[in-house]
Amino acid sequence: MATGGSNWSNTLLCRRRDFGGVACVALTGELDLATVSTLSGQMNAVAETEDHLILDLGELRYIDSTGIKAMLDAHRAFARRGRRLALAAVSAMVLKILRVVGVDKMIPIFPTVDAALRDLGGDGTSTRAP
Repeated sequence: MATGGSNWSNTLLCRRRDFGGVACVALTGELDLATVSTLSGQMNAVAETEDHLILDLGELRYIDSTGIKAMLDAHRAFARRGRRLALAAVSAMVLKILRVVGVDKMIPIFPTVDAALRDLGGDGTSTRAP
């Protein structure tokens, strides 16, 4: 979480790209109580489609329990619909947190977005600018 005097800002930016059956949402910043609604909105928008979802966490600097819960809730919601959610390009610090709480045992984690796309069956062609 951002603290006074920190260079980190308490914001979360989400950029969505669509890859023929797979949506990829890239997260930049911090995912916590103050920003989780931003991610939830993006995941809900994808849930209204027939797409699988990749969360690109390469630029995510921080995650707390509310962010983890949102991901787990989305994973369960997607699974109930026969769709999948995957995490990709997770930074070392965030990966450590996800492993400590066991997220890696529930949600597949891939080293790159391309690896996740291959697994989820996306066509690799983005239909929206990055």
